[in-house]
Amino acid sequence: MKEGNFMKTWKKVGLGTVTIASVALLAACGSSSSSSSEKGRAPQLAIPTDISTLDSTMATDTYSNIFIGNTEEGATRVAANGKAEPALAESVESSSDGLTYTIKLRSGLKWSNGDALTAKDFVYAWQRAVNPATGSQYAYLLANIKGANEIMAGKAAPSTLGVEKVSDTELKVTLTQPTPYFEYLLAESVYYPLNQTFVEKYGKSYGTSSEKTLYSGPFVFKGKGWTGTNESFELVKNDNYYDKKNVKSDEISYQVVKKPETAVQLFKQGKLDQASLGTPDLYNANKGYTKNAKLVDLKEATTDYIQYNQTGKGTSSAVAAKALQNKNIRTALNLATDRATIVAQTTAGSKVATGLTPAGMARTSDGTDFAEYAKQPYTYDATKAKEYWEKGLKEIGETKVTLTYETDADSVTAKQMADFLQTSLSKALPGLTINEKIVPFQQRLKDSQNHQFDMVNTLWGGDYAEPSTFLALFTEGSGYNDGGFVNKAYQAAMTKASTLPNVTNDDARNADYKDAEQALYDEASINPIYFRTTPALRNPNMVGLAFHGTGLSYDLKSVYIK
Repeated sequence: MKEGNFMKTWKKVGLGTVTIASVALLAACGSSSSSSSEKGRAPQLAIPTDISTLDSTMATDTYSNIFIGNTEEGATRVAANGKAEPALAESVESSSDGLTYTIKLRSGLKWSNGDALTAKDFVYAWQRAVNPATGSQYAYLLANIKGANEIMAGKAAPSTLGVEKVSDTELKVTLTQPTPYFEYLLAESVYYPLNQTFVEKYGKSYGTSSEKTLYSGPFVFKGKGWTGTNESFELVKNDNYYDKKNVKSDEISYQVVKKPETAVQLFKQGKLDQASLGTPDLYNANKGYTKNAKLVDLKEATTDYIQYNQTGKGTSSAVAAKALQNKNIRTALNLATDRATIVAQTTAGSKVATGLTPAGMARTSDGTDFAEYAKQPYTYDATKAKEYWEKGLKEIGETKVTLTYETDADSVTAKQMADFLQTSLSKALPGLTINEKIVPFQQRLKDSQNHQFDMVNTLWGGDYAEPSTFLALFTEGSGYNDGGFVNKAYQAAMTKASTLPNVTNDDARNADYKDAEQALYDEASINPIYFRTTPALRNPNMVGLAFHGTGLSYDLKSVYIK
């Protein structure tokens, strides 16, 4: 997940068989003797930036989704073992041809305000998501439901979507093609039910605060909760949740801590139960800290990459627009990127990217990590970079180019990476000047969505453990192609992967995905930097915190202080 804008034209994206490989239950094993001040208290956690929205149809970022995924729920929920299991649904059954799903809901489901939660709430939510007027960026995850693409293209009414209420507790879903991982999609927030009366009561302000949101999941916000601007709030157990007996904590405390150094200090003061060590300095200074601490590795299915604005507009200058539309200049920038040094100097435990799809997320039929199977020769070669650069400058009729590099002010790693690139790229490519534009996370998202940048640093975390959660980002009509590039070979490969017969053949589909990775490399469409792993200090008395590399990053249902 985590960013982008809605596009008014859509292309059906097929996504293949899922293989969960990057989900771990991070239940630390500490001493069995807990102090009376620890036992039973609320876990204390933090996020590094503000919540954007609680609207499950509209959310696009990881941090908002943590709260949406723990206060709301779908037909299924991905368990700590990585499998999609029934949640609000009692059962999910597929027809023999894989085109029809019957979802039977649990009886007696309720919203947090006591209203009955029924099949019509799913129908309404899904129709709302694919309605172009809504502007849901994640609507593409419903693309394989019959009629979705026509609706998203404005060619059909939302009511024609292939989902119908059979009864208050039963839904029938019709797909356009087999989707073997459909039960995993049902766990995505865009598939969560919505109470139509409540949503329409607040209209566009729905989800802008906790009081303007209705809940179906394990937790609700305490009191006024999140007001839209505050940076500390508590979650409490939802008394109307069907499985409340298995929610381990009565309350969970959260705060926004934007500086990782501050988070580490709060951890050492006993005011946080986990703190990330995402920079080399933080990691080296604290990796040996053992006082009420355990070091864990959060292996994320996340890729950091740079997008180039190839739309011809929205750039800092006409020269910048012309330069970034030139393949040789983009190739030069990719070759001049010293990824190994970036990883060593700005991250702790991450790996150099060899493509868009991260390592450790999905495997081929013979067990090979897909990232290894499809890796591309993204290398650092200053000599070749200069050759391509000079050739590109000649083609665009310029001797100097100034480009602006945009990234997050909320991330120390992002700022350090910007400083390194500003110096190293200018040194490797004579005539290039890099200006930094360091903005808050939300501003970076907005600029990316509106194509208002030259080069922008982007991180994408997978939504399900299958390569298309990354490789479908730039397909025709996708809302995530912030650089606006057109790559015919890439599009052709993804079209083959998403249609019969390849969509149901793992080997054929993976071969198509590999072709897509190669096409992105050949055209220097993007610049992958690293696959992210984040070490963290954790209170060993905090147990049951499920961390998922894809989808909902933290599942709080089972976490508690022992």
